[in-house]
Amino acid sequence: MKRMHVFLASLLGTVLSLSGLFTAPHPSVAQAQTVQKDYENHPNRAAIEYVVKHKLMWLFPDGNFRPEQPITQADLVAGLVNVKGLTQGVSVPGFPQNHWAKVYYERAMKDGILNNVPITPNKVLNREEAAYLLINAFESVRSTRSQKDSEYFKSIPQVQFAVNYGLLPEKAGKFPNGVSTSMYDGISNVTRAEQAYSLAFWHRDFVGIQEAEVIANKIHSSLKLSNGILSGTVYTSPKYDVRLFIGYKTGGGKEYKTAGSFSVDVSQAKGMQLTVKYKGEAASLVLNTYTKLPRSLEYVNSRR
Repeated sequence: MKRMHVFLASLLGTVLSLSGLFTAPHPSVAQAQTVQKDYENHPNRAAIEYVVKHKLMWLFPDGNFRPEQPITQADLVAGLVNVKGLTQGVSVPGFPQNHWAKVYYERAMKDGILNNVPITPNKVLNREEAAYLLINAFESVRSTRSQKDSEYFKSIPQVQFAVNYGLLPEKAGKFPNGVSTSMYDGISNVTRAEQAYSLAFWHRDFVGIQEAEVIANKIHSSLKLSNGILSGTVYTSPKYDVRLFIGYKTGGGKEYKTAGSFSVDVSQAKGMQLTVKYKGEAASLVLNTYTKLPRSLEYVNSRR
């Protein structure tokens, strides 16, 4: 009987030991459960997740982003080309034939992103150099280079304009001339996290502009002007704030911001504006100004 007790105890121990083989997690699995991505607590986490989701930047094979790793000129050029969805390019004289970013530089060259920029793809960028590229990149949609080179802004550093515009995050450091600053550091290297911030900002803006222009073009196509009477249809969206405002020579005006058709006397109108914005935001994605009412429905794009 004693031998039977010993046998049963031994059997029970074996069963418990074997059950551990099937219930305990594999060491690699257990380790994976505790691994923390290197950007989970980063201030720019939302931007990093945005650029990865929209395939503007990437994670490394280990699942990390390396947010503090400095970027090269080629990294930023490729990201800007991705944001704008550029597909056409031109030759870049002297560019290394086997460089991974060759096609990106060709597309950036055609678009004007590289205007007055020395071609140094492997150079690690500082914030002043990155700001120059960012300002160039959105000249075609926001007139950013024209604004920066205007009399009002031409004397300030590129990085100061870029930070104030939202193209780069604020950062304490020094201006390119060495003067200390609490916001406009232009000397330090640009990190991958800062690039994510910039690309996320511009991609959201660029997509918004494209979608807003579809709405504006639809409204414009509906407009009819005859004998001082303007008629048309306002189309709205749950995502955007759409407004059509008609100003009169005598003061005041009429605003249309709900969906539906309208007909109004504009014989005494001095102008009209069609604006489309993200709801709750101030920046216009579309700002079309009609300056020739009541004679014509010609308009100019006043977006900045």
